[in-house]
Amino acid sequence: MRIIAVGASVTGLAAAAALADAGHEVLLVERESAAPPSTLDDAADGWARPTVPQAAHSHAFGSRGTNLLRDRLPDVYEALLAAGAGTLNLADYPPPTLGDFERKPEDDELNMITARRSVFEFVLRERALSRPGVSVRTGATVRGLLTDGGPVRGVRLADGTELTADLVLDTSGRKTAAPQWLDAAGLPVPEQTSESCRITYYTRYYRRLTPAPPGPLNRGFGAGGLWDSYTAVLFLGDNDTFSISLGVLPDDKEMKALRTEEAFTAAIRATPLLAGWVAPGNSEPTSPVYAMGGLDNSSRLADPAGDLPVGFYGLGDSVCTTNPAYGRGVSLALAHVFELVDLLAEHPTVDRAQAARFAGASKALLAPWLGESIANDRGRGGLWAATIAGERPQAPPPGVLTFGAVVGASTKDAEIWRRVAQVMMSLVSPAELYANDEIKERVGRALAGGPPPQLPGASRADLVAAVRAATAGQQAA
Repeated sequence: MRIIAVGASVTGLAAAAALADAGHEVLLVERESAAPPSTLDDAADGWARPTVPQAAHSHAFGSRGTNLLRDRLPDVYEALLAAGAGTLNLADYPPPTLGDFERKPEDDELNMITARRSVFEFVLRERALSRPGVSVRTGATVRGLLTDGGPVRGVRLADGTELTADLVLDTSGRKTAAPQWLDAAGLPVPEQTSESCRITYYTRYYRRLTPAPPGPLNRGFGAGGLWDSYTAVLFLGDNDTFSISLGVLPDDKEMKALRTEEAFTAAIRATPLLAGWVAPGNSEPTSPVYAMGGLDNSSRLADPAGDLPVGFYGLGDSVCTTNPAYGRGVSLALAHVFELVDLLAEHPTVDRAQAARFAGASKALLAPWLGESIANDRGRGGLWAATIAGERPQAPPPGVLTFGAVVGASTKDAEIWRRVAQVMMSLVSPAELYANDEIKERVGRALAGGPPPQLPGASRADLVAAVRAATAGQQAA
C-alpha cells in the first residue's frame, strides 16, 4: 500500500518506520524546508523547530512507548542507546518511605528511556529514512485533499502539485489543518472539543559537571514536585544532560519574568528539591530559557458510528492533545501508530468498515487519557488560582480521588505507588487508579493520619520574592 503521512516529526517518522516494516511504501510530506542537522551533535546542541514548539521542551519517554520501541522498533531503541540515551526501571526508585519494597513481575514493564527530544527525534529520523520504501518531501505544505466523492486518494500541495496514495495520514500535530482540508473536500469533519490546560512552561537545558547526581531523584527519571502555585520538574537526558521545566498559570503576572535566565535560576534555587542541581560547579546551562503556552486538552476523535472520511486517518496529537506535563505524548502516539499498523494487517481494504474500526480503536486508546488530563488540570489550576488569590482551595466532591491524593498516598502504600506508576506510564487505564474500589480503600487508610510531608519546594511568598529579587537585580545591572 502507498501511504502519505503529512508531517515528518516524531509521529510521522514512527508511522513511516512501522508501516515500512509491515511492507508499505510511505512518503512523508513536511512543510519545514530547512535541512535537519547533519550530525547527532549538531541536533543535540540545538535543532531549531519553528513548526514544533514543544521540541524545545523537556520530554519524558514513558514505559508504554519505551516498551513499544524495544519490542517493535528495536533498531530505533538500540540506536538511541548507542547515541547516549539512558535506560531505567521506575521500580528501582520507590519512595524511601515504603521501606523494603518488594518487586513484582509487572514492575518489569516500568521502563523508561532518558534523552533530549532533539536526540530522540534525530535518531528516529535517521532510522526511519534508512528503510526501503520510506521517502520524505520537505518544504511541501499541504493545502487540500484529493477525493472524487469516495475515499481520500492523496493531497494537493500549495504549489498545485498533486500526490496520490492509497491512504493519507495526518501526522502534523496539534496545529493540524485537517478540519479545513476535510471541510473544503466536502468530507465529514469530526467535532472538536478543547479546554485550556491552564499552564505555561519555561524550560532550560544543562550539562551535569559532577560524577554523580548532585541532588535527589525522587521520580527515577528525574526529580520534581507540584506545589501550591507552581510545578518544577527535572528530566534526565542523554550524555550527562538534564533539563528543568517550570509550570505556572498563564495569567500569573508575578511569574512572567521566568522567561529570563536570572528569574528562572532564582526560582530553581528557591526550590530546595532542585537547588543542588544548579549550584555553582554542579552543572552549566546549555540553552536559553524556552517558553511555551497556549496549551489545550483537545479532541478531534471521530464517532465510529457516525459519518466518517474514508482513507484519511489522524494520528497522535492531530486528533487528541493532553497536557505535556504528564509525559504521554510520545507513548500514546506510538501506541496509536501500532493500532493502525495492526488494523491494516487485519483489514487492508480502505473502506467504511476500516474507518469505523480505526475510529473506535482511536477513541478507546486516547479518550481515557484526555479525560484524566482535563480533570487533573482543573484541580491543579484551581489550587494555583486560589493560592494566588489568597483563598482556600475548593475541596473535591466526597469520594472522588484526586491526583494529589493518590500521589500522597503512594508514599505510604506500595500497591498505590505501583498503580500510580502504571497509570503515569500509560500502562493501565486511569480508571484502574481513580475508579478502583480497592485503591480507594487503600488511599483512605494511607491518608487517615493526615497527608504525608510535602516535598521541599518554595512557598508562594518565597517564590515571588526570589523572582522579584532576580528581576530587580537584572534591572539594576
